[in-house]
Amino acid sequence: MLINRLNLALLFALTSTTTLAATDNPYQHDASLEYVGSSEAFDDGTWNTNYRYYFVPVSQDTAPYALSGFLAQTSNIGANYAGFEGDLDAYGVNGQYVFASKWFIGANYQNLSADLFDSDTYGASVGYYFNSTSSVYLGYSSTNQDQDIGFGAKASADLDTFNLGIRSFLPLQTTAGVDLTAQLFFSESDYSLKNTPYGADMSDSNNTTALMLSADWYLTRAWSVGANYSVQEDTDPYGISTAYHWRLTDSFSAIARVSKSFEPDEDGVFLSLGINGRF
Repeated sequence: MLINRLNLALLFALTSTTTLAATDNPYQHDASLEYVGSSEAFDDGTWNTNYRYYFVPVSQDTAPYALSGFLAQTSNIGANYAGFEGDLDAYGVNGQYVFASKWFIGANYQNLSADLFDSDTYGASVGYYFNSTSSVYLGYSSTNQDQDIGFGAKASADLDTFNLGIRSFLPLQTTAGVDLTAQLFFSESDYSLKNTPYGADMSDSNNTTALMLSADWYLTRAWSVGANYSVQEDTDPYGISTAYHWRLTDSFSAIARVSKSFEPDEDGVFLSLGINGRF
Protein backbone atom coordinates (compact mmCIF):
# COMPACT_ATOMS: atom_id res chain seq x y z
CA MET A 1 0.00 0.00 0.00
CA LEU A 2 2.86 2.40 0.83
CA ILE A 3 4.56 1.77 -2.51
CA ASN A 4 1.28 2.29 -4.38
CA ARG A 5 0.76 5.65 -2.70
CA LEU A 6 4.32 6.70 -3.47
CA ASN A 7 3.97 5.70 -7.10
CA LEU A 8 0.75 7.72 -7.40
CA ALA A 9 2.40 10.75 -5.80
CA LEU A 10 5.39 10.47 -8.11
CA LEU A 11 3.18 10.10 -11.18
CA PHE A 12 1.23 13.19 -10.15
CA ALA A 13 4.46 15.18 -9.71
CA LEU A 14 5.80 14.16 -13.12
CA THR A 15 2.60 14.88 -15.04
CA SER A 16 1.21 17.92 -13.26
CA THR A 17 1.89 21.55 -14.06
CA THR A 18 2.85 23.94 -11.28
CA THR A 19 -0.23 25.66 -9.89
CA LEU A 20 1.69 28.37 -8.04
CA ALA A 21 3.58 31.15 -9.82
CA ALA A 22 6.88 30.51 -8.02
CA THR A 23 9.58 33.10 -8.65
CA ASP A 24 13.09 31.88 -9.45
CA ASN A 25 14.89 34.16 -7.01
CA PRO A 26 18.70 34.02 -6.56
CA TYR A 27 19.82 32.07 -3.48
CA GLN A 28 22.87 31.50 -1.29
CA HIS A 29 21.54 28.75 1.00
CA ASP A 30 20.61 25.36 -0.45
CA ALA A 31 19.24 22.71 1.96
CA SER A 32 17.56 19.39 1.26
CA LEU A 33 16.07 16.39 3.02
CA GLU A 34 15.40 13.19 1.10
CA TYR A 35 14.48 9.56 1.65
CA VAL A 36 15.95 6.90 -0.65
CA GLY A 37 14.79 3.30 -0.78
CA SER A 38 14.15 0.33 -3.03
CA SER A 39 10.64 -0.45 -4.21
CA GLU A 40 11.28 -4.00 -2.95
CA ALA A 41 11.90 -2.83 0.66
CA PHE A 42 11.12 0.88 0.87
CA ASP A 43 10.94 0.84 4.69
CA ASP A 44 14.66 -0.06 4.85
CA GLY A 45 15.82 3.08 3.09
CA THR A 46 18.15 5.95 3.96
CA TRP A 47 17.56 9.51 5.16
CA ASN A 48 19.92 12.08 3.66
CA THR A 49 20.34 15.75 4.59
CA ASN A 50 22.49 18.26 2.72
CA TYR A 51 23.29 21.94 3.15
CA ARG A 52 25.40 24.26 0.98
CA TYR A 53 26.28 27.93 1.27
CA TYR A 54 27.41 29.92 -1.79
CA PHE A 55 29.63 32.94 -1.21
CA VAL A 56 27.73 34.97 -3.82
CA PRO A 57 24.06 34.64 -4.88
CA VAL A 58 23.29 31.88 -7.38
CA SER A 59 20.97 32.58 -10.29
CA GLN A 60 18.34 29.93 -11.12
CA ASP A 61 16.18 31.78 -13.62
CA THR A 62 17.43 30.10 -16.81
CA ALA A 63 19.44 26.93 -16.00
CA PRO A 64 17.99 23.54 -15.00
CA TYR A 65 17.24 23.68 -11.27
CA ALA A 66 19.47 20.71 -10.48
CA LEU A 67 22.48 22.33 -12.19
CA SER A 68 22.31 25.95 -11.02
CA GLY A 69 24.98 25.40 -8.34
CA PHE A 70 27.43 23.82 -10.79
CA LEU A 71 26.80 26.47 -13.46
CA ALA A 72 27.27 29.32 -10.96
CA GLN A 73 31.02 28.55 -10.84
CA THR A 74 31.38 30.22 -7.45
CA SER A 75 32.96 29.37 -4.10
CA ASN A 76 30.87 27.30 -1.69
CA ILE A 77 30.96 25.15 1.42
CA GLY A 78 28.65 22.31 2.42
CA ALA A 79 27.85 19.54 4.89
CA ASN A 80 25.91 16.27 4.68
CA TYR A 81 24.54 13.52 6.91
CA ALA A 82 23.01 10.13 6.10
CA GLY A 83 21.42 7.54 8.38
CA PHE A 84 21.47 3.94 7.15
CA GLU A 85 19.66 0.81 8.30
CA GLY A 86 21.55 -1.04 11.05
CA ASP A 87 22.92 1.97 13.02
CA LEU A 88 25.30 3.01 10.26
CA ASP A 89 25.85 6.77 10.01
CA ALA A 90 27.74 8.95 7.54
CA TYR A 91 28.60 12.63 7.73
CA GLY A 92 30.95 14.93 5.90
CA VAL A 93 31.99 18.45 4.98
CA ASN A 94 33.35 19.81 1.72
CA GLY A 95 34.14 23.08 0.06
CA GLN A 96 35.41 24.70 -3.11
CA TYR A 97 37.19 28.00 -3.71
CA VAL A 98 36.99 29.52 -7.20
CA PHE A 99 39.60 32.09 -8.24
CA ALA A 100 38.89 35.01 -10.58
CA SER A 101 40.84 33.13 -13.27
CA LYS A 102 38.26 30.28 -13.01
CA TRP A 103 40.79 27.85 -11.54
CA PHE A 104 39.38 26.17 -8.43
CA ILE A 105 40.53 24.05 -5.50
CA GLY A 106 38.44 21.80 -3.28
CA ALA A 107 38.71 19.75 -0.11
CA ASN A 108 36.43 17.23 1.62
CA TYR A 109 36.16 14.93 4.62
CA GLN A 110 33.74 12.00 5.05
CA ASN A 111 33.18 9.64 7.99
CA LEU A 112 31.26 6.35 7.93
CA SER A 113 30.81 4.62 11.27
CA ALA A 114 28.94 1.84 13.09
CA ASP A 115 29.45 -0.06 16.36
CA LEU A 116 32.28 -2.22 14.97
CA PHE A 117 33.33 -0.23 11.92
CA ASP A 118 34.88 3.17 11.24
CA SER A 119 36.06 4.80 8.02
CA ASP A 120 37.62 8.22 7.38
CA THR A 121 38.16 9.73 3.93
CA TYR A 122 40.14 12.89 3.19
CA GLY A 123 40.17 14.38 -0.30
CA ALA A 124 41.46 17.31 -2.33
CA SER A 125 40.98 18.48 -5.91
CA VAL A 126 42.10 21.12 -8.37
CA GLY A 127 40.33 22.11 -11.58
CA TYR A 128 39.49 24.71 -14.17
CA TYR A 129 36.24 26.06 -15.66
CA PHE A 130 37.25 26.28 -19.30
CA ASN A 131 33.96 27.84 -20.41
CA SER A 132 30.70 29.01 -18.83
CA THR A 133 29.23 25.48 -18.60
CA SER A 134 32.23 23.10 -18.37
CA SER A 135 35.04 22.05 -16.03
CA VAL A 136 37.97 19.65 -15.88
CA TYR A 137 39.48 18.50 -12.59
CA LEU A 138 42.00 16.21 -10.90
CA GLY A 139 41.26 14.72 -7.48
CA TYR A 140 42.90 12.61 -4.79
CA SER A 141 41.39 10.86 -1.76
CA SER A 142 42.78 8.74 1.07
CA THR A 143 40.55 6.34 3.03
CA ASN A 144 41.40 4.51 6.27
CA GLN A 145 39.06 1.75 7.48
CA ASP A 146 39.12 -0.27 10.72
CA GLN A 147 36.75 -3.09 11.64
CA ASP A 148 36.35 -5.43 14.61
CA ILE A 149 35.43 -8.80 13.07
CA GLY A 150 35.12 -10.72 16.35
CA PHE A 151 37.23 -13.01 18.54
CA GLY A 152 39.79 -10.22 18.96
CA ALA A 153 40.54 -10.07 15.24
CA LYS A 154 40.95 -6.67 13.59
CA ALA A 155 40.72 -5.83 9.89
CA SER A 156 42.03 -2.63 8.34
CA ALA A 157 42.28 -1.16 4.86
CA ASP A 158 44.03 1.84 3.30
CA LEU A 159 42.76 3.09 -0.05
CA ASP A 160 44.34 5.81 -2.21
CA THR A 161 42.36 7.00 -5.23
CA PHE A 162 43.23 9.40 -8.05
CA ASN A 163 40.50 10.60 -10.40
CA LEU A 164 40.47 12.72 -13.54
CA GLY A 165 37.11 14.14 -14.60
CA ILE A 166 35.40 16.39 -17.09
CA ARG A 167 31.87 17.75 -16.94
CA SER A 168 30.00 19.84 -19.49
CA PHE A 169 26.45 21.10 -19.87
CA LEU A 170 25.40 21.59 -23.49
CA PRO A 171 22.39 23.96 -23.86
CA LEU A 172 19.97 23.05 -26.66
CA GLN A 173 17.40 25.09 -28.56
CA THR A 174 14.39 22.76 -28.30
CA THR A 175 15.08 21.42 -24.78
CA ALA A 176 17.04 22.73 -21.80
CA GLY A 177 20.20 20.74 -22.60
CA VAL A 178 22.39 17.74 -21.81
CA ASP A 179 24.71 17.30 -18.79
CA LEU A 180 27.69 15.03 -19.62
CA THR A 181 30.23 13.64 -17.15
CA ALA A 182 33.27 11.36 -17.62
CA GLN A 183 35.54 10.23 -14.77
CA LEU A 184 38.61 8.00 -14.75
CA PHE A 185 39.58 6.43 -11.40
CA PHE A 186 42.78 4.66 -10.35
CA SER A 187 42.88 3.10 -6.86
CA GLU A 188 45.61 1.41 -4.80
CA SER A 189 44.47 -0.54 -1.74
CA ASP A 190 46.23 -2.40 1.10
CA TYR A 191 44.39 -4.82 3.39
CA SER A 192 45.50 -6.45 6.64
CA LEU A 193 44.03 -8.88 9.16
CA LYS A 194 45.54 -9.15 12.66
CA ASN A 195 45.02 -11.24 15.80
CA THR A 196 43.20 -13.98 13.92
CA PRO A 197 42.19 -17.18 15.71
CA TYR A 198 44.68 -19.01 13.47
CA GLY A 199 47.56 -17.08 15.02
CA ALA A 200 48.86 -15.58 11.78
CA ASP A 201 48.51 -12.08 10.38
CA MET A 202 47.48 -11.68 6.75
CA SER A 203 47.82 -8.85 4.25
CA ASP A 204 47.08 -8.18 0.59
CA SER A 205 47.09 -5.32 -1.91
CA ASN A 206 45.20 -4.53 -5.09
CA ASN A 207 45.05 -1.97 -7.92
CA THR A 208 41.86 -1.10 -9.81
CA THR A 209 40.94 1.20 -12.68
CA ALA A 210 37.43 2.34 -13.58
CA LEU A 211 35.85 4.63 -16.17
CA MET A 212 32.46 6.12 -15.30
CA LEU A 213 30.22 7.88 -17.84
CA SER A 214 26.86 9.56 -17.36
CA ALA A 215 24.46 11.69 -19.38
CA ASP A 216 21.34 13.54 -18.19
CA TRP A 217 19.05 15.07 -20.80
CA TYR A 218 16.99 17.96 -19.42
CA LEU A 219 13.79 18.05 -21.45
CA THR A 220 12.75 21.06 -19.35
CA ARG A 221 14.44 22.95 -16.54
CA ALA A 222 12.62 20.66 -14.11
CA TRP A 223 12.56 17.23 -15.78
CA SER A 224 15.50 15.04 -16.82
CA VAL A 225 16.12 11.51 -18.03
CA GLY A 226 19.56 9.95 -17.79
CA ALA A 227 21.80 6.95 -18.22
CA ASN A 228 25.09 5.83 -16.70
CA TYR A 229 27.71 3.27 -17.70
CA SER A 230 30.96 2.15 -16.06
CA VAL A 231 33.91 0.11 -17.28
CA GLN A 232 35.51 -1.87 -14.44
CA GLU A 233 37.64 -4.98 -14.11
CA ASP A 234 34.99 -7.47 -13.00
CA THR A 235 31.74 -5.90 -14.18
CA ASP A 236 30.32 -3.08 -16.29
CA PRO A 237 27.50 -1.48 -14.27
CA TYR A 238 24.86 0.54 -16.11
CA GLY A 239 21.39 1.92 -15.50
CA ILE A 240 18.83 4.61 -16.26
CA SER A 241 17.05 7.27 -14.23
CA THR A 242 14.56 10.13 -14.35
CA ALA A 243 14.08 13.08 -12.00
CA TYR A 244 11.61 15.92 -11.55
CA HIS A 245 12.08 19.21 -9.66
CA TRP A 246 8.60 20.47 -8.73
CA ARG A 247 8.50 24.14 -7.66
CA LEU A 248 6.03 24.62 -4.78
CA THR A 249 6.80 28.18 -3.61
CA ASP A 250 9.49 30.79 -4.14
CA SER A 251 11.72 28.98 -1.64
CA PHE A 252 10.68 25.31 -1.57
CA SER A 253 10.52 22.49 -4.11
CA ALA A 254 9.68 18.80 -4.09
CA ILE A 255 12.14 16.50 -5.86
CA ALA A 256 11.44 12.96 -7.06
CA ARG A 257 13.90 10.58 -8.69
CA VAL A 258 13.55 7.01 -10.00
CA SER A 259 16.53 4.87 -11.03
CA LYS A 260 16.90 1.33 -12.32
CA SER A 261 20.11 -0.74 -12.31
CA PHE A 262 20.49 -3.37 -15.04
CA GLU A 263 24.03 -4.44 -14.15
CA PRO A 264 24.24 -5.57 -11.47
CA ASP A 265 20.68 -6.77 -12.10
CA GLU A 266 18.47 -5.78 -9.17
CA ASP A 267 14.76 -6.35 -8.59
CA GLY A 268 12.59 -3.25 -8.49
CA VAL A 269 13.70 0.36 -8.74
CA PHE A 270 15.22 2.91 -6.37
CA LEU A 271 13.00 5.84 -5.36
CA SER A 272 14.16 9.17 -3.95
CA LEU A 273 11.60 11.64 -2.54
CA GLY A 274 12.71 14.91 -1.02
CA ILE A 275 12.17 18.55 -0.15
CA ASN A 276 14.60 21.30 -1.18
CA GLY A 277 14.81 24.81 0.24
CA ARG A 278 16.66 27.70 -1.43
CA PHE A 279 16.86 31.20 -0.02
